[in-house]
Formats: sequence, structure tokens, C-alpha cells
Amino acid sequence: MDGPPKSILILGAYGFIGSAIAHELAAAGHLITGFGRNLSYGRSILPQIKWHEGDLSRYCDPQSWSSILRNIDIVINASGILQSGPSDDVNITQTKAIIALIEASESSGTSQFIQISACGASIDATHDFMQSKGRTDLRLGESPINATILRPGLVIGRNSYGGIELIRMIAAMPFFAPQLNGFGHIQCVALSDVVEAVERAIDQPAALSGSYDLVEAEARPVDQIIAQHRKWLGFDNTGWQFPVGRNLTGIAAWGSDMLGWFGWRSPMRNNAIQSLRDGVQGDAGQAAIILGRPAIKLEQILNGFPAGKQDRIHAQLMLGLPLFLAMLIFLWLGSGLLGIWKADEAAALLGWTSLSPVIALAMVWGGAIADLALGFGLIFRKSVRAALAGTIAMSLAYLVGGTILTPLLWLDPLAPLIKALASIGLSMTCLIALDKR
Repeated sequence: MDGPPKSILILGAYGFIGSAIAHELAAAGHLITGFGRNLSYGRSILPQIKWHEGDLSRYCDPQSWSSILRNIDIVINASGILQSGPSDDVNITQTKAIIALIEASESSGTSQFIQISACGASIDATHDFMQSKGRTDLRLGESPINATILRPGLVIGRNSYGGIELIRMIAAMPFFAPQLNGFGHIQCVALSDVVEAVERAIDQPAALSGSYDLVEAEARPVDQIIAQHRKWLGFDNTGWQFPVGRNLTGIAAWGSDMLGWFGWRSPMRNNAIQSLRDGVQGDAGQAAIILGRPAIKLEQILNGFPAGKQDRIHAQLMLGLPLFLAMLIFLWLGSGLLGIWKADEAAALLGWTSLSPVIALAMVWGGAIADLALGFGLIFRKSVRAALAGTIAMSLAYLVGGTILTPLLWLDPLAPLIKALASIGLSMTCLIALDKR
């Protein structure tokens, strides 16, 4: 670090890129304030920095930023959302809110603004993620503040999120691998290079103002990047190549977009697929200017942090998570519907106990309604963790209740109580896989 420590505001400070930047700048002695919606998570991974809670959609007026920017020397915008959904609007959070922040920075005395944009961002891009980034980049380029705009390609780090998580999930597929047709070439960049570019921009704000693509020299087909990650993860090469064209990926993107309205931020949504079709390419010479050397190549990036057992398990677990959740949704919705449809027959199973027929029927109906509620809760991202905890609690209740009231069910050939144990295990697996990025 050259000179005295700076007071730095980082938007998206607990994100994939933002958290790496915040960690390194805090370690260098700078005074970091993180901005985000989920401060409990932010504080858990970066307890050493200050935090300000806020939703960008409510900060579209320059005045709303005034108190936050007090005594701030540098603003770094590492925030971003891939696609609009029920609680997010790309144009509001990536354009309106950030332009308001730029205008507030101009009048507050902030000396520098660093924008983490995206390679290919342009007002003429094919989708709103790149368009919104492009509009903000243009506005920042007109600002009198020392501004550095960094446009990384596919960012690869030790952890995974978004596009790189999708790459690792595909690389973990057993028995076969998709052969992607109709996609452009991709240039990658190490997360460490993105962080270093930010550090160099802070040290040389005037000399390194402007816009810089951050990409390695080689542009690669997506299949090659997947194959490199498969090799990195230590999985055997598969013998069956499954051709995947635009139609199939379009259907997958459509399905992922529909899931977005239930709160699920799949890396396979339309904007991500469109970016892969367009290709992610930039000028590697610009990366060499701001880094003082060429960007690290993909092979060197992966060799820098050899994969271990945890990486293989994570890739496979994330690949299986949608299927696991679908199984649980089918189980609990099916159980609830069957309980209502066959309520009298289910109550009859309790007929030989001391329970009256009315109480037995009420218990069946109560259990069926609870099952349906849990099944619907599993569909929505906001409620899935609570629903999974509920499925574990309900399964335990069925085990205890069944043992007390109908212990012979443990000997039933269809093993309903034994299968409840498997349901608990599957719910616990999903809870682990749903841990935050």
C-alpha cells in the first residue's frame, strides 16, 4: 500500500468478487465499509470491516447516499445481479442506483470510483445485464472523478459462484459430458488478478484511470474450459459426448427463468446462456497495462489452488441439489394429497389404537395439510430452509408418533417408518448444499 490508509466503501462486499477485494484491502490496512442487504452473512465472513445495510433499489436518489459517503475516499462497486426477478430489477440496481452513487460521489469529495463491470458490457449488448453495466460505465467515464472501470471475463477463484459454479457442476456430470454447440469463445481471468487490478488502481488513481478489459490472452470454447475443470477436479474423462445445441439450452434457460420467479437464482438463466452464446472476449493487452504483466492463464489459475475432496463433493452436491429438492417436493406434496384423498383409509390404520375415529381422522387431515404446506415451502427460495427444517421435524414426529401408536409399522414390508429416516437424511443434505456462497 502506497501512502496512508484510505476509507473505502465497497458495494457487494460479501459477493464472490467483492469479498475477495474487501479481504485484501482490509489486510492492507485500509478502512473498509461494506454495503449490502444481508449483514448477518457479511459480518460472518468479514467481521473485520464495518457494514452498512441497504437495498440498492432504495438508493436511486443521490441524496440517499449522502450520509454513507461521509468521509469516504474511494468507492468500489462490486455489486450486480444477473437477471431481474420478483425482488430485483437489473436496470434499477445496476444503472439507476449506481449512477445516483456516482453523482453523490462527485459532490461529496470522493476522490476515486472503481467499477467492476463485465467484459462485453455495452448499451448495444444483447441482454439487459450487459446493457445496464454499459450505461453505468458510460456515465462513470464522463465523471470528473478519477474512475477506473474493470471489465473481467469469466472470473475463476478458489470458491465458485455463478458462471464458474455452473462450469464445475457440468464438469462433475457422471458417465457423459455435454458437447455445447453454438456458443462463443470465452476468455477467463483469475479472481486474484481482479483484486490486484483494484489494488494497483488505488495506488495509481490518475495513471490507471480509464477502462480495462481483464482477460487472459487465449479465447477458449466453453467445452475446453469444462474439460480443464473436469481434469482439475480429478474426474475421469467421459466417453460419451452428449450434443447440446441452442434449442436445448434455450429450454433450460426458460425453465431457470421460471424458477427465478420463485426466488431461485440459477446460473443457467437466459442472460447467462446468452452471454455464453455471444462469447466473452476482450483485449488482453489492456489487462497487461493495468497489471503490469499478462493476465494469468486458465491452466495457471487452476494449478494455483489444486482441487481437493471438498471441491469434488461440492461440484457433485450442487449438480444433484435440484434433483434432491424435486424429490422432496414430490414426496411432501404427494404425501399431503394422498393423505387427503385416502383420509378414511389412513385413519383406519389408527382404528385399533385407543384413539377415537374422529381424532384419528383429524390427525390424518392435520398431517396432510402440514405435508402440503412443507411441500409448497420447498418450492420457494425464501422459505426453503425453514421448510427443510420443518420436513426434518415432521419426519421425526411421524417416527415418534408411529412408534407409539402403530409400532408394527416398523415391520411393514413397505417400510414407511424406515423410509422416513432416508427423508431426514435427504433434507439434511439439501440444507448443507444450500449454504451461502
